[in-house]
Amino acid sequence: MDILVELLSLLLIAILIATAVKYIRVPYTIALVLVGIAVGLSGLFPPIQLTEELVFTLILPPLLFEGALAMDIGELRRNLKPILSLATLGLVISILVTGYITSLAGLPLLLALIFAAMASPTDPVSVLATFKKLGAPRKLTTIMEGESIINDGTAVVIYSILFGMLEGTSTLSQGVIEFFFVCVGGAIVGFLLGHSAHRLLRHIDDALIEVTLTVILAFGTFLVAESLGVSGVIAVVSAGLIVGNYGTEFSMSPTTRITLVNFWSAIVFIVNSLVFILIGLDTPVYRLADNLWLVGLAILAVLAGRAFVVYPTLTAFRMNLSWQNIVFWGGLHGTIPVALALSYEGPMREELVSMVFGVVIFSLVVQGLSLDIYARRVFRRDVRKAEYEVLRARLYGIRKAMEEVSRMASRGEIDHEVAAQIIERLGKMAEGVKAKLSEVLGREEIRDEEYRKVWREVLEIRRSAVSELIRKGIVGEDAGGRVIREIDEELIRLEGGESE
Repeated sequence: MDILVELLSLLLIAILIATAVKYIRVPYTIALVLVGIAVGLSGLFPPIQLTEELVFTLILPPLLFEGALAMDIGELRRNLKPILSLATLGLVISILVTGYITSLAGLPLLLALIFAAMASPTDPVSVLATFKKLGAPRKLTTIMEGESIINDGTAVVIYSILFGMLEGTSTLSQGVIEFFFVCVGGAIVGFLLGHSAHRLLRHIDDALIEVTLTVILAFGTFLVAESLGVSGVIAVVSAGLIVGNYGTEFSMSPTTRITLVNFWSAIVFIVNSLVFILIGLDTPVYRLADNLWLVGLAILAVLAGRAFVVYPTLTAFRMNLSWQNIVFWGGLHGTIPVALALSYEGPMREELVSMVFGVVIFSLVVQGLSLDIYARRVFRRDVRKAEYEVLRARLYGIRKAMEEVSRMASRGEIDHEVAAQIIERLGKMAEGVKAKLSEVLGREEIRDEEYRKVWREVLEIRRSAVSELIRKGIVGEDAGGRVIREIDEELIRLEGGESE
């Protein structure tokens, strides 16, 4: 009973903070952490510790699933190269650089690498909230969100391998083999369970049952993957991507999709509220002060490791400097580093836990607040672009409504005459919006952006068609590969133009 009262009290505090930040320019998650630290220092609440089991079995699955559910798999595929570069090989290099710098303080290299693996996963919650308010480019948002979702699983696997080496239960070569097995295995498990859920959803037409099934999928996928010895984190992400991009589109009615989005938004709000305020409550402030020089070195090492990877990688993908700065400084650290630190039971535990918490608090508070200011300067809202987006959203919504009314009439769910009247009314509304859209598209910069967006889709269709010919054996791999490379080069040029 006491723990329930404490959790409800913390949620009430979170709601008050969420209301207050609407009137002050402080990101919600950062305000939660600061208030959590203050509450922890005041002694008003007995400590509620974030344990590894609590984070990995109850907190991470809904956060990861909701993030993957909302991600556009087409956009993810278009930006897969920079995302994978940052979240896999880039993360390994970042851990090596961070670990080496940290070892200069006298820590054994293996312990320094373990710290680096714990501290490396990024958490884009605060950043993406800012992006939504400012209307940040979709490409940049996808890269940051995609990197975070994938590097969570990568970092957990690397940490497990390094900890096994510390305990003497695995070697480096075994670790490399295990890394690929765990990551690929997690993706396969998630795909199979997500695809199965997608097929099952096609035969159900009840919003409550369908939403409940996604809850079972989110937590069940994690448990199944972990029981098979593969990455539960990667499995949940894989399952969420399948359901979010195929299940919602082809297996759910519009009403169910709305219910699903609202349900998961509420769940994530509650979970994030508790997590970030508990991070503040659990921060060992006095221990941070005792290990201040180590914490300072840890922060510098993590920043150096990220900069070493972000700037060369994104320069290679022709991303402009202001975007690179945002990806670098926006690599905030949150839930997973805290969970890994609390789960660590090995040499120099107090020092490593203090270092991880120091990095987390610095990134959430200092980087989070300063990034908010910098992002506002970079993404100053173009009034004309905002007008275009509003009109485009209206037109898309009207057309989707017309399609659904037509389907309902064809299935006999509503009277044909009533459907015809509604479709006629919606058609008149669409014509009015189209007229305004034509006026807005007359502006050169808006028209050019729309042209690039459509041409990118055209290139993706061409690429998919050629890949299909290669798969069927109609054209050879050499000839088809040459055409695909030409298309890829044009896509890179187009993406480079968009990021300027």
